[in-house]
Amino acid sequence: MEDRWAREWESSAIPKIIAVANLKGGCGKTTIAVNLACELLTNRTSVAIVDADGQGSATYWAEEGELPVTVVSLPLGNRRGADTWINHVLSLNDDLAIVDCPPQIGAATEAAVGIADLVLVPVTPSGADLAATSAALELVNGATEARTDGGPGCLLIPSKVDVRTNAGREIETVLREFDEAVAPAIGQRTAFVDSFGAGQWIGQFSPRSKAYSDIKTMTRVVRRFLR
Repeated sequence: MEDRWAREWESSAIPKIIAVANLKGGCGKTTIAVNLACELLTNRTSVAIVDADGQGSATYWAEEGELPVTVVSLPLGNRRGADTWINHVLSLNDDLAIVDCPPQIGAATEAAVGIADLVLVPVTPSGADLAATSAALELVNGATEARTDGGPGCLLIPSKVDVRTNAGREIETVLREFDEAVAPAIGQRTAFVDSFGAGQWIGQFSPRSKAYSDIKTMTRVVRRFLR
C-alpha cells in the first residue's frame, strides 16, 4: 500500500466508499455489490457502483435491465493509472460509491481498499476462500497503517451459504476467528441467479424472497458502519 493512496476526509463532497473485495472468484462479490447498492438507495439520494473488475459482470447486469443505480465501468490494469482511477472515484457526484473489485490482488483492489471507508469481504464456506480472506485482511491492515484517519472498517460476509452442510452451518463461527465483524449470512439462493438473468436487483425481482430478506438484513448491518 503506497502512501499516496492514503487520504483524509477534507470535503463533504467526497462520496462514502465501500469496497467489496476478496482475492478469489466465485464468492458473490458482484451479487452483494449490486444488491447492496440498490437497497442502500432507499435512504440515500444517489448510489453508484464502480465496476473495477475487468470481467464487467456489474456492467453487464446494468446493461441487461433497469437497475436504479448508476454503474460506472472503471477497470484498472496497473498501478501507473492508480492516481487517475482514485481521482475519478473520489469525484463521483454520488452520496455513496460501491466498488466491485476484481478477484485478485492488483492495482484496482489495492486502490479501492486504500480509499474505502468500509471493506466488505464475501467468503464462501470453502478452504480456498478462507485462505484468500487472510490475504484480503492483510490488504485492509496495510491501508489502516498507511492512513491517518484510522483506515477502513471491515465486515466479513458469509456468502453463498448452504446451511444444510456442516461447512455452511459453521462458517460464521469460523470467520469470527479472524477477529473482524461478521455479517449475517447470504444464502445460496437461485433467486440471485435468476435476478441477474432478468437484469433486475433482488428487491425488484423477488421482493418476498428469502434472498431479498438476506440482503435487507446485511444492509442494516452495513448502515451501522456508515454512520
